[in-house]
Amino acid sequence: MIKIYNTIVSKLDIHTIEVIRKSSASLIVKVLGMIVSLLVSVYLGRTLGAEGLGVVNLANRVGSLLLVFTIFGMNNVLVKYISINREKRDFNSIANYIYSATKFNGFVALVIAVLGLLLVPLLVGYVFNESQLRIPLILAFVMIIPQTYSRVFASGLIGYKKIWQSNLVENTLSIWVVGAILLIIHYSQFDINVENVAMAYAIGRLVVSFSIFFYWKKIRGYQKDRRTLVLKPMLKMALPMLLVSTSIIIAANADIVMLGWLSDAKQVGLYSVAATLALLTSFFLQLTNSSISPKLASLYAEGKINELNILVQRVTSGLIFIAILFVFIFVFLGKYILQLWGDEFDEAFNILIILCIGQFVNISTGASGLLLIMCGYEKVHSKISLFFVLLNVVMNYFLISNYGAVGAALSTAITEAGINIVKVIYAKKYVGVLTLPFLKS
Repeated sequence: MIKIYNTIVSKLDIHTIEVIRKSSASLIVKVLGMIVSLLVSVYLGRTLGAEGLGVVNLANRVGSLLLVFTIFGMNNVLVKYISINREKRDFNSIANYIYSATKFNGFVALVIAVLGLLLVPLLVGYVFNESQLRIPLILAFVMIIPQTYSRVFASGLIGYKKIWQSNLVENTLSIWVVGAILLIIHYSQFDINVENVAMAYAIGRLVVSFSIFFYWKKIRGYQKDRRTLVLKPMLKMALPMLLVSTSIIIAANADIVMLGWLSDAKQVGLYSVAATLALLTSFFLQLTNSSISPKLASLYAEGKINELNILVQRVTSGLIFIAILFVFIFVFLGKYILQLWGDEFDEAFNILIILCIGQFVNISTGASGLLLIMCGYEKVHSKISLFFVLLNVVMNYFLISNYGAVGAALSTAITEAGINIVKVIYAKKYVGVLTLPFLKS
């Protein structure tokens, strides 16, 4: 994958190369995390089976869904204000922003965690109807608090331009810890069960939280006598970002959560493996988006629409090549890849192909959504996202009720394709840039 990434970079102009090269360390960190995550998933699939893996993934998704509310859009606020004040060397303001976020987001996380713990019997007995889910859900709700703090400090690191360090601690370290714990359990000949795996994930999240806190303290330090609350300007920016973040997180987790509600844990297990594989396709889209976003904003601000058009179309050309490659791999080798998780995962082949088609459209339309955000059309982007999130939830309800995991895949693929096509149209309308290289602008 790194070779493919470098091939794309080699075809870009010097300004684009300068931006993307900065993400090389982040690429390595993310690739390593992705590899370990896949290995852990394969191991759990072979030891717990589709049902056990489904229970673990369902609990993790519920936790991820709630995190968007505990962080309350503050991650984007922190990145913006900390990066600005770092350039000004106004370290007192940086301390105030972090202090305010830890107080506010910590309180929100505590409230949501307590409410979640009180609702565990209802969720286990009536909503998901899965007795094995009790311990994983309890741990997921408890870990919401340290995870919220780790997101705050991770945003601070990004504001300090510690991009790969933030990715390492926030996205990669946790799964490494989980993998190490599972190895210890395996070679100690203890039983690998849902409760032990949930505990391993909880320990991984605690390690991440402590690591990122001490790393932040090392590079920044705390001055207790200089910290004051500055919530008002932060909340003013955070509230609209909360809507965008909520749309993204619901879109990413609604399928798994609703599948657990309307179907069973085995269907969740099958679907989650197929979704993990299909999402590999969008890995490079996420990476290039994070790399070129500053360049998009600056070119648009300077009125260089033609250069902006050339940049996004060159990047999209490389992404389309990757998307086609993944489609061929999954169509011809998908069944063999799924058997790594166990023979029962053969049933996920149709799910994988459907999701792969949705991701093909996603990556082939390039940075259309990012263009709207970086060029000042955040409200347009948020309205599009909100509409398709609601459509996705409605479609999930009816399709999962009738077709199970295949229905969830159909809903996800249809809305994924729809939202990206609409974003292409609106990016052309408002920004004047067509991300599709095979169409005339």
